[in-house]
Amino acid sequence: MSKSRYFCSGSAIVAAIVIGGAGQAAAQDKAATVEEVVVTGSFIAGTPEDAALPVDVMSANELAKQGAPSVVQLVKSISASQSALGESNRYNGGAGTATINLRGFGASRTLVLMNGRRLADTTATAYQGGGQDLNFIPSAAIGRIEILKDGAAATYGSDAVAGVVNFITRKDLDGFEVNTDYSAIKGSDGDYDGSIAWGKLYDGGNLLFTADYKHRSRLDIRERDWALTPFESVFYGGWSGSANPGTYLSPSGGAPSFVDNGCNQLGGQLLTATYLPTTGAGGTQCRYQFTPFNDLVNEEDTYQLYGEVNFDITDNLEFHGEVAWHRDNTPEQRISPANLTTQFPTSSATGGLSDSTAPIGFNNQTRFFVPANNPGLIALYTTCAAPLTATQCAAMVNGVTPSQTAWRAIGVAGHPINPDGADYQAIERTAFRISGDLKGNFSNGISWDGALTYMENKGTVVTHDLLVDRLQAALNGLGGEGCDILTGTPGVGACKFFNPFTNAIAVSKANGATNPYYDASVANDPALVNWMYGTYTNVNTNSIFVADLVFNGDMPLELPGGKVQWAAGAQYRFTHTIQDWEGLGDVGATPCVDSIYPQLQVPTCSNPVGPFVFFGAQSDFDADSRVGAAFAEFRLPATDNLEFTLAVRHEDFGGNVGSTTNPKFAARWQALNWLAFRASAGSTFRAPGEAILSPSTSKGVSNIGGSYRAVVTANNPALQPETAKTYNLGVLIKAGGFSGSIDYYHFDFKDELELENSSSIYAAIANTAAGQGCDNAALVARFVFVNNVCSQANVLQLTRKWVNGPETKTSGFDFKGQYDFDNFFGFEFHDIRASVGVEGSLLKQVKRGEETLGEDSSVILSAPIDRAGLHDLGGGDFFSYPKLRASGFVNLRGENWNLRWQVLYHEGTTNVGAKCTGAFPNYVQTADCRYNYATQTYESVGQTDAYWQHDLVANIDLPWDTNVTVSVLNVFDADPSFAQSFYNYDVTNGNPLGRVFKLGVKKKF
Repeated sequence: MSKSRYFCSGSAIVAAIVIGGAGQAAAQDKAATVEEVVVTGSFIAGTPEDAALPVDVMSANELAKQGAPSVVQLVKSISASQSALGESNRYNGGAGTATINLRGFGASRTLVLMNGRRLADTTATAYQGGGQDLNFIPSAAIGRIEILKDGAAATYGSDAVAGVVNFITRKDLDGFEVNTDYSAIKGSDGDYDGSIAWGKLYDGGNLLFTADYKHRSRLDIRERDWALTPFESVFYGGWSGSANPGTYLSPSGGAPSFVDNGCNQLGGQLLTATYLPTTGAGGTQCRYQFTPFNDLVNEEDTYQLYGEVNFDITDNLEFHGEVAWHRDNTPEQRISPANLTTQFPTSSATGGLSDSTAPIGFNNQTRFFVPANNPGLIALYTTCAAPLTATQCAAMVNGVTPSQTAWRAIGVAGHPINPDGADYQAIERTAFRISGDLKGNFSNGISWDGALTYMENKGTVVTHDLLVDRLQAALNGLGGEGCDILTGTPGVGACKFFNPFTNAIAVSKANGATNPYYDASVANDPALVNWMYGTYTNVNTNSIFVADLVFNGDMPLELPGGKVQWAAGAQYRFTHTIQDWEGLGDVGATPCVDSIYPQLQVPTCSNPVGPFVFFGAQSDFDADSRVGAAFAEFRLPATDNLEFTLAVRHEDFGGNVGSTTNPKFAARWQALNWLAFRASAGSTFRAPGEAILSPSTSKGVSNIGGSYRAVVTANNPALQPETAKTYNLGVLIKAGGFSGSIDYYHFDFKDELELENSSSIYAAIANTAAGQGCDNAALVARFVFVNNVCSQANVLQLTRKWVNGPETKTSGFDFKGQYDFDNFFGFEFHDIRASVGVEGSLLKQVKRGEETLGEDSSVILSAPIDRAGLHDLGGGDFFSYPKLRASGFVNLRGENWNLRWQVLYHEGTTNVGAKCTGAFPNYVQTADCRYNYATQTYESVGQTDAYWQHDLVANIDLPWDTNVTVSVLNVFDADPSFAQSFYNYDVTNGNPLGRVFKLGVKKKF
């Protein structure tokens, strides 16, 4: 069956995938067609694109007209996709990956297939709890993509909650093909990629081999003035209260206190007690901006190999085999030179290294302590440079204790040996996949299809962090290689002092300013500072094995519209997750802060979390799951114009998860030649993955209450599956040159698998009602407090858990329309033909019920809310839900050329928090507030501006089977709209690249 394909939301993702291969395909002087039938959404062969299910189809040739921007940016442009992660994935280990997030339910609820077979979850999607990496797809091998925007558990099982994305390889290449393109990006060395493909067609089969290489160049945050701005809020812009220059207290951890010199001069911002920016007078705290040490885009290299063979064994037996390999390398993901401190040394009174007289707290830890003989401290109070006062300096002579919440060991000084001052994470991901498929026909007309698929994803992340005891030893003058912690003399020989004060800094690595407080005599030895760091490596492996067997055919029953068709089959899935923590990251090897100095003979800590100041060491785990499934599907053509489809699938997960049966009903009625209606209803089911069922934890950081604090994420072996009911109603119109559709969708979730909101847990501790807040033992147990004193100000660390969340109802409308002229907008003009089109998604609601603490339902974490039109990008649930996402185009094509103008639109969103009143303390309780330096007041941000992007793409066929594509993406160089996030824009929807000039060439041999 041949039918012209029209512009659809799936188009964006095809363009993304084909940038290295078919993305530079020629625009032909004829309507592009796809000869193969749609296969996604049904096991019954022959499903047309305009059937009962909302499936969008687009070929690689058609998507060449869009200019093929990056995978990440095109995923963001898909109207049905919300809150996709992309460019810079700081702290979540997501560098080098791209995921699709249909309906904004999370990447784990969109099932990605390749040639109809499953992929293993990537190891990188920490924020979204699973999902498959689109970067694995071999660009040069893709022929088309199909996107099912409807729940599909009855067909595909768990994970197909929001829909299915199916990448289908090409079968038409006969010869050799070379593709290359380059994108010029201001402030960057540009992105470039190249691919080669070889194919051979022969009677009864084909061969295909491809190789791809892609390079993304680093885009420094300093290259975009909107991304790096002066202080405007404690909630966004990368401003942390854990600073250096930092705050210091008395040896006992109390008053008097002082803020180290140089905050404003070296790139920080002094604030008053009421959080108003100041140049010095009344300054009680310093805010440190970590984003100068980040990139908007990471440097990244991607390598891909793919091979495929198809051939007929006999007249009734076909073989399909494919093998793919992928590697992505991000060698230097830039992060802050040091993190805030969430772990501290033990007291010298119990054999530890700190002489602080502050109270003993978590794990018998006290405070970091700068002793009286530290040369940096002596120089600080001896010089006593303003704005320090004589009283403050006099109080320093017996040593000082750094604040547990308003200090970090290294900030504006930068990393000691890396020239740009940032610390580096090294991230490498390697994936391998092999699949084999046999198809046959019995003599009675029944067809069968059996397949085996195996895939493995392996991610290696190498991270650095300061070691608690090495830091304290260096503060004591006993730091450095070769210094004996028991017999060494402070500051003598191999034993060296670390100076934590700004008088050790000659030039700020944050803003490049010369430090007026610098004292060369107390400068730090870079080798000593580097020695204070430890390294740990996490190797995470996800694998999947799938066995599929499907039968289909015609039943003897014939209805007025034709024979009843059926399909039935079974599937077996085995998934396996291994996490291996190596070196100092293995909590079994180094359980406590004192573990790196066994000669101290400090008693083992009661709560092993490792030796680092921030990142927690972890335990290895190895978990797997087995799923068996059986399914059936029937198509009933009641009349020539009315068709029904029934499907049902039963899956058995075993263990505590149990089993589920999911039905689905769909119908299509061709009411008139130009008018059709479609509808579907069904249920979906998603089981918790083995990783979040394991009894383990991980530690990260989040902006909570205006300060960055440690957040422990705890898995939950007691999780139950989530379920959802789905509905879709659609109208399809096709008259003359016009084709279009409107679909209403509705998802009703129960027991949604989610991570608790850390900001909501933090807010609950302030509830002063009886049995709430600090009066609730279950809630208090989630926190680690300064001196074990419960209050929001004393929060060092909190724990959030994977839970079964409240009911959620999501609904909206998808729409698209296209008109294809036979000429130039109704006129004959040089044989030019025009097309215009628009598509979009209108979000009606994302209503979520009340959330409570799992251990005590009387503790309300959040009230019911409708998230449509809202965002939370700073430290909570991490989402952005524009109510309207749309795109449109005007396309002109001639005999050997194509010219396209396309427009992308995202409606603005509003921060999820309370509205800003401009009064204290409201402006430090909501991210809606933004400081206005002209009026010296905090003002409401309100709804962010809508984002518009215009692209111009030209394709031309040249002689010798050569095609050239020239694109200007973001023609008007529009900045992304401001939003409250690390980088001052909506990282899930916005484009940080600015205007991009792109040139692509494809040559066939």
